[in-house]
Amino acid sequence: MLQEEIMKLGEYFRGIEYFNDALIVKVQFPVQWKVFPTKDGFIKPANGDTQGEYFYYGNSNNVTLDDIFGVISETIALNKDAELKVQFLIDKRKELDELFKSTPFDKLKTLKFVFEEPKIEKPKRKYNKKKKEVQEANNDVNTAPEEEPKEATKEETA
Repeated sequence: MLQEEIMKLGEYFRGIEYFNDALIVKVQFPVQWKVFPTKDGFIKPANGDTQGEYFYYGNSNNVTLDDIFGVISETIALNKDAELKVQFLIDKRKELDELFKSTPFDKLKTLKFVFEEPKIEKPKRKYNKKKKEVQEANNDVNTAPEEEPKEATKEETA
């Protein structure tokens, strides 16, 4: 739905136009963000009148508004990811600065960068132990050899 796509773009969305068979979506991004055309070249960004303003456009015979909104959403996600990485790098650089100030050089030479793989929790199996125990007990009863009756001993009859 068009309204949902506009809401997804949120603060970046500025408008939609249709001009000479072209679908156009106007957005406003932070100045430092990068924009890219699609690999197939059907959807392209064009600079607007102000910094950070872009018009994503494509021929209406080849693309839909959903296609253009998808490219814009992907552009937003890529730029936000890049911002997070830059901020993370800045934070880690500060940590390294402190580490280098307080650690002898010989120990610093042993410094290694290692990734910890995130633990992926496996979904727990649904297992009904009681049901299995009852089934095994039934199997034991059905397969157990029949015992022959014992003769009564003197002690038992007394």
